[in-house]
Parts: sequence; structure tokens; C-alpha cells
Amino acid sequence: MPQLRQNIITGEWVVIAPERAKRPSDFIETHAEDPTRLDDSPFAVGSKAWQHRVKNADTKYTYTVQNFYPAFVVDAKMCETRSFYPEHSFYRAKPAVGDHEVVVIKDVDATLYSLSVTVLEDLLLAYQSRFITMAKNPGIEFIACIYNHGPKAGASIRQAHGQIFASPIVPNYIQLELDGSQRYYNNNGINVFEDLVTHEKREKVRVIVENDYFLVFTFYAARFPFETWIVPKQPGGHFANINKTVRHAAASALHQVLARLNHTLKGPSVNFWIHCLPTAIAESKFYRWHIEIAPRVSGYGGYELGSGVIIDIASPEKAAEYLKDET
Repeated sequence: MPQLRQNIITGEWVVIAPERAKRPSDFIETHAEDPTRLDDSPFAVGSKAWQHRVKNADTKYTYTVQNFYPAFVVDAKMCETRSFYPEHSFYRAKPAVGDHEVVVIKDVDATLYSLSVTVLEDLLLAYQSRFITMAKNPGIEFIACIYNHGPKAGASIRQAHGQIFASPIVPNYIQLELDGSQRYYNNNGINVFEDLVTHEKREKVRVIVENDYFLVFTFYAARFPFETWIVPKQPGGHFANINKTVRHAAASALHQVLARLNHTLKGPSVNFWIHCLPTAIAESKFYRWHIEIAPRVSGYGGYELGSGVIIDIASPEKAAEYLKDET
């Protein structure tokens, strides 16, 4: 039967309605033709993107380039909106000044599900390096590292690549997490992510992968079928501050989740993103950086869009059971 579940961090409600889809095969995507063939990828070494890559940003397996169609621009003169209160001060607007870069895996044949632990670790290193550089800009409030794979996840180029958005605002959902995490800490005297790790380890029903530094589990109040979180066991609000050992452990955990999604759902479109503290906050007792993974195997209808309450047609417990089954 359908069940309402509340996100312990943000307070948002979701509906879990697993009767609508009961088997992994119900979620397998009918793959559309890839928008860009690998043999004519605009990100190939030697391409226009390669020739305009960001200086001193290469890692062994990646290079970084400014997004040719940025959501946030470095030069304020490129923004159409100058006024903070346009149209006779009725609305509020501000220039979308910041940065928007693409981190490209150099191997033209690489796609997300083919990346090794070593290459994923190198991708995280590139994210880290660019994050640290962007954070030096005093106008930047938040830096988002994201990855889109597949048509349903918004990827228009097949070659493996991630993106980094540096914005002059704290995004809406991050603010919800920050507010909820602080509220939980004020009420309970403990970091909500620490409690999440302790609780999920005890219950076991949603845990998929565990290593010395991370616990990986399907999220109790999932917004997407098979939504999975990679949460550090140790405190720390900034992804940019992790060391090589933790970075390797994060890459290993991410690789295992992707392999299980690939096995169970046959390489679905997927997004993942890294949530962390805003740049102006040095550290926090109540927040912890983490990775959220969202397979894009279902869409939102009118109820979701009109109410803001998501209906997830997969039980997180059943999703974990499927993802743990590697047979």
C-alpha cells in the first residue's frame, strides 16, 4: 500500500507507491539514439574544447573547459540583468555571475558506466581542484559538482564529462538541507548525518555498500526510484577538504553503486551530485558533505509538479534488495 514518508533532513514529504512497479525490468530504459556519436565527440582531444581548456587544470585522465553555454558567467558584463529590483522595483533579480566549467574524461570512448575506480578518483580530484580555485572568488556562495549521463538525465554529449557550477547564491535545496540539519542538531544535539549512518547500519535493509569511510544506502524518503546516497562516516562539511585516502574510498563506493545500477537497470540515465557547505561557511557541526545518485527511470506528473510532493514508485527497501543482488 502507498505510504507517506518524511525526509529527516529537509522535512519534505514523499509518497512511496511501489504497487505501480514491482520488478527492476519495469524501470529499464528503452535507450534512444545517443545525441553525439563517440567518433565525432566535441570533447575529443584536439577538438575546439580541448584547445580552449582551462590552464593548469588537467589531471591524468581529465581536462577542464569553460562551458560554451554557461548558466553562470565570469564576466558580469555578459549578463542581461543589471538591476536588483527591475520593473519599478516590483521584482528582484541579480546578475548570474559565477563560473560554469565542464570536466571532460580524455578518453573519447569513455562513458560513465565504463569508468574505472582510478578514473572516477581522478574525476573527483579534478572536481576538488576546480572547487578550491573557484572558492577563492569572494562573489561565489556555492559550488555544485554534478554529473549527467544519458538522455533522460540531460546529457547531450555521450563522452564522459561532469560539470561544476559556481553561483552567487546558495541553491534552494541546499538551503533546505542546511536549515533542516541545523534544526535537527538544535533539537537532538547530534549531526543528522551521523544519526543516518548509525541508523542505516543498524537496520541494514537499505544498505548497499560499505567501506572504511562511507556508507551507501537507498534513501528512506526517496524522490526517485533507486535514489542512493553515499555518506561519509567521518564529520566534515566540505568535499574540497578530503584527502587522497578518502577520495579513493569515495570513488570506490561510487564505482560499486554504478556497477550495480548498470547490472540491475541496464545502464540507466542517471544524475549524481555532491552536496556540501556554502563557501562562506568554514565548517559545521550539523552538516556533512555527501553524494546523491538519482537514476532517471521515471518522470514527474501533474501531482508532483503541482504539489511539490513526489510519488516514488519503487520501495527503497526493495530497490536496495535488487541492487545487492549481483547474480
